[in-house]
Amino acid sequence: MSKPRSSKLWIWIVVAFVLQITAWAIWFTIAGQNPVKEVPLVTPISSR
Repeated sequence: MSKPRSSKLWIWIVVAFVLQITAWAIWFTIAGQNPVKEVPLVTPISSR
């Protein structure tokens, strides 16, 4: 009896996971170097 061919789906899952972790690492690195400045809130128009 021959050994059944193993599914390569798990390889794609691991590749997708590694790519996602890499994307998050790049995102946080860029975000850490460019802090967000304070944005003033828009006040409601009082002339209504």
